Amino acid sequence: MTNSIPENAVWLITGCSSGLGQNLTELLHQSNKYRVVATARRLSALSYLPDSPNVLKLELDVTSQSSIDAAIAAAVEKFGRIDVLVNNAGYGLTGDAESTSDAEVRAIMDTNFWGAVSMTKKVLPIFRDVNPGGDGGVVVMVSSVGGFIGFPGSAYYHASKFAMEGFTESVAKEMFPEWNIRFMILEPGGVRTNYVSGMRYSERHPAYTDPNGPTNQLLSYIQTPGIQDTWSDPVLVVKVVVKVVASDDIPFRLPMGSDAWGLMKAEVQGFDKELEKWKSVSESSSGREQMESVEFLKSKN
Repeated sequence: MTNSIPENAVWLITGCSSGLGQNLTELLHQSNKYRVVATARRLSALSYLPDSPNVLKLELDVTSQSSIDAAIAAAVEKFGRIDVLVNNAGYGLTGDAESTSDAEVRAIMDTNFWGAVSMTKKVLPIFRDVNPGGDGGVVVMVSSVGGFIGFPGSAYYHASKFAMEGFTESVAKEMFPEWNIRFMILEPGGVRTNYVSGMRYSERHPAYTDPNGPTNQLLSYIQTPGIQDTWSDPVLVVKVVVKVVASDDIPFRLPMGSDAWGLMKAEVQGFDKELEKWKSVSESSSGREQMESVEFLKSKN
């Protein structure tokens, strides 16, 4: 039996300067019941948020352990607890895999993956040992449909999100039920935020200049006039997030947008078809007893 978050739950959100982070912060503040720890690399980026006893605005660089330690300590000092961690800080990187520099790759992994990991590791003890027994907490990993499916031109963005999702799958299964610590991976498709305008681009490789190439086709789609008008409304996205997180029934993965759901459904069906096609080959290297020896792992899914 899981307990839902308190009515006046404390939400700590990374990456609140714009996009989903800003929309979520504003919605929680407007609710007049939740308490919010809003963070950004620069405090001035949070000027849109009114001062309030229920709001704590902090500078936070998720690539700095000392910055993370200070922010979490300040949140606990202010509110005495943290109930929801939203790992939202991140950005996109587009380019050809072979011409993207190592520095660009490490930078996106440091923010998108290691930032979320470091935040989670510091907040889990708060959920377990600081919050009253059994209250636990919820970790929301803001991933993407690109954390489940890889598309051309964003190999390292996908690597960062796939890594985040793999980490989350494992650590979620490490939790003892009585801790009441739950995880949700949010996987949006296209959302009408400044994500695209804020995307970083690595230097293109001359071998990939053909406009009919896979990466260029995807870039052409993104740059099509009016195409973003068809994408999800960020206000509706964060309303769903708050409603689901506050409920007793939190899914482990939550695709957001008809594009995310449809693409992920097609991916799963294609994977299932391929598994069936190669089943006999896969099973040819061992006997049935190998599967029987790991049956206990099924109960962890």
